[in-house]
Amino acid sequence: MPSTAKSPSKRADDVAELSKALKLLSSKQSDDDRANAQRRHVLRRVLNLLTIAVDVSKLFPDVVLNAHTVDVACKKLIYAYICHHARRERELATLAVNALQKDCASANETIRGLAIRSIAGLGVDDLIEYATACVMAGLRDAGGYPRAVAAMGALKVYDLNPSAVRETGILDALREMLVNDTDAGVVGNCLIVLREIDGIESLATKPIVYALINRIKSFSEWNQALILELVGAYEIQNKDETFDIMNALESRLSAPNSAIVLGTVKVFLNITLEMPDVHQQVLERIKAPLFTLANGGTVETSYAVWAHVRLLVKRAPILFSTDYKNFYFRGSDSGAVKSLKLSMLVAVADAQNTYDIVTELTEYVTDADIGIARAAVRAVGEIALSAADDLEGIVDRLLQYFDLDIEHVTAETIISVVNVLRKRPKYAVQCVQAIKNIDLIDVVPSRARGALVWMYGEYGEDIPLAPYFIEPVLTNFGDEPSANVRSQLLSSAMKLFFKRAPEMQAMLGAALLAGSCDTNQEVRDLASLYYRLLERDVRAAEKVVNSRDKSSPIYTFKETVIEDETFDKVFNEFNTLSVLYERPEVKFVDPDAFTRRARVDADEMDDIAAGGGGSLIDHSMDMIDLGDTDEEKASASGGSAVDLLSLLDVDVPAAPQSVDAPPAVFALDPLPALDSTSFQMKWTSAAVVATGLQATLRSNALASAAQVTQHLAPRGVATMASGGPSNAMKFYFYAIDNGNREIFLVEALIDATARAATFTAKCDGRGTNFVAFQRLFAEALSSIP
Repeated sequence: MPSTAKSPSKRADDVAELSKALKLLSSKQSDDDRANAQRRHVLRRVLNLLTIAVDVSKLFPDVVLNAHTVDVACKKLIYAYICHHARRERELATLAVNALQKDCASANETIRGLAIRSIAGLGVDDLIEYATACVMAGLRDAGGYPRAVAAMGALKVYDLNPSAVRETGILDALREMLVNDTDAGVVGNCLIVLREIDGIESLATKPIVYALINRIKSFSEWNQALILELVGAYEIQNKDETFDIMNALESRLSAPNSAIVLGTVKVFLNITLEMPDVHQQVLERIKAPLFTLANGGTVETSYAVWAHVRLLVKRAPILFSTDYKNFYFRGSDSGAVKSLKLSMLVAVADAQNTYDIVTELTEYVTDADIGIARAAVRAVGEIALSAADDLEGIVDRLLQYFDLDIEHVTAETIISVVNVLRKRPKYAVQCVQAIKNIDLIDVVPSRARGALVWMYGEYGEDIPLAPYFIEPVLTNFGDEPSANVRSQLLSSAMKLFFKRAPEMQAMLGAALLAGSCDTNQEVRDLASLYYRLLERDVRAAEKVVNSRDKSSPIYTFKETVIEDETFDKVFNEFNTLSVLYERPEVKFVDPDAFTRRARVDADEMDDIAAGGGGSLIDHSMDMIDLGDTDEEKASASGGSAVDLLSLLDVDVPAAPQSVDAPPAVFALDPLPALDSTSFQMKWTSAAVVATGLQATLRSNALASAAQVTQHLAPRGVATMASGGPSNAMKFYFYAIDNGNREIFLVEALIDATARAATFTAKCDGRGTNFVAFQRLFAEALSSIP
């Protein structure tokens, strides 16, 4: 097949032909329909060449000569061509200014608006005076479209030269139009521009707020959402204002747009916080609109609304306790929505509805979706944990799930039963009876295996086969992939030994020996601890290991504490992504990220893009504690009344040497090599992480990112990407350990003016010298001249 690509000479002939055609058309009347049709055809060809990177800048004078046409379609094509070349060749932009200024005074309202938009968007500093004059004239235009375009044009001019906007009175004109303009589209644009330039707090005054909410129905849905955000920033002066605002916005609760409904709900909740009775009435009032909105619309909208309903349910579960049937599954619900509904059913369960809810949850346990089935089991377990002591039968219903003989249901039920026993030991008899014949070999998930092993150890005296269930696993201790299960095996072996010593004698000895050689630091430490306890005092060891106190059950779990700490912060950020993520915005929004109004040098942005740094920002807040790197010191061995260690037939070293001990010499590869794709993959998958690390710079005279790069390179720390101004420079570094070839990755934020640096470090490996690298990196930053 012959190639359709044209040669450069052919493209040059096309440009010459178009030039000739444009010159011929420029002499024809502006209102000649046939000539305008020909202009449209020729201009489309010009733009087609432009899109395939053909140089058509030579046609600029010819295109401008045709700007006298009154055809709107031709004007759009001409303006698109002019704006494209004006941004790249400023000398050409001056040729078009007269034509654009003339069109700004055209009798056609559409042409005036297009001309204002084009001249404001030229992006040429030398023409800022002309753009400002046209924008100011557009704000006084009799037509709504030119005024709306001029308002947005003010923002374009502001991005180019802020002082030009502030010194010409454009902002004052926009504030006046925000209150007095009759066109809702114009007012909406004024609100957007002023909000971007001065911030929403500057607009939260009584005249502006009242003027906007009194005509809120006339605005577009997007602008209504902005107005509701503005109302939320307004400080209510008295109760009368509270009721006035609520009456004015009452109709917005029935709007079809979820952003408007949720924005109104946020306003109502915030302005009634100091009025408990009214606040409760608001919660009752908003239930119906939220349920209607959540059960209709798209899947994504439904999920967002249900997430906000869940937040309200957790805040006031008693007010939603009678509405629990609204949280039952529907055929159209997605898996994500079902998960939200399960959490809400748990939250609203009380003495009146618990049995109905548990009956409904039991139906979900056999759901085809394994994730939902497991979540349903967890929900019943959580209800059993939170139910009143006089609610009998919930635990019995949970134990019946063992009879289903479904692998994932059984595993999740084991975990839930263990949690119940830790809080409510009085159910031990029936729980042990239901679980005593479950063999560890039949359970696959590591969490469930760990829970079952805990049961064997904690209630081994009531489970006849407990030693024999864990014997195969203890025999092949090193083959167990989960460190948590291995730790639990050691604990259970110790507990069972004191309860059933003859059966456990050989097994405990083998377990301690295998544990002392384990690759995991925690497992090794636990094995060492048990050995020393036995060596020191057997009776004391038994009291420590088998110290179950039925009078002191566990009432608070770590997850509950975390939720309590963050709930109020998330509620204050209602109608934002914080509700969907269940975390405050500070946990996933980079406070140093550039906003739309910030201007960054193009060269710096190109450097970041070339290195792939923009996609490497890590928002996860996962963090691990780094222990001391010094070797453990052996504790003094004491005598024992019984030679228990000889019974175990195991020789555990008094001070087991850590396999993770750092080498004698730590040095970085002076010429590390890593491509951007590998960097990103390792950054995402790295298991060893340290966040929030800090360093203080020696001087605040740091000039550029290159100075940092040049300073760190001789130390074996290479730069993957960098950029940003001196007060917010961002870097991505990497280094390679010469000894074990582990790779260290760093994301650093440097504020040179404040002489401060914050960095996150990761290690693609076991992290043998991770702490040593952190010290080296922090010292390197501190020594930048």
